[in-house]
Amino acid sequence: MATGLEGDIASLQPVEDEDSKQDSEKSKDKDEITNTVSLYKLFSFADPLDRLLMLMGTVGAIGNGISLSLMVLIFGTMINAFGESTTSKVVDEVSKVIF
Repeated sequence: MATGLEGDIASLQPVEDEDSKQDSEKSKDKDEITNTVSLYKLFSFADPLDRLLMLMGTVGAIGNGISLSLMVLIFGTMINAFGESTTSKVVDEVSKVIF
């Protein structure tokens, strides 16, 4: 008894074309062995400007990470100040957190 699914199953089989074969050959060519360099050797070619830029980038990244943590702490305390105070003391409590 045929359910009509035989034709559907045959249409679900993957079809390979020439473009996919060429792409796989190109990706195999790219998988050649690459030479690795140690970190000391890599940074030995840096001039003073490169070192300054790397230092500035590192300080900036640290500042960015710290600022997010500080904002979470400040806003968390401010939200707690809103929740714990009565309506007459809201401005005073929030001012204590901000200043």
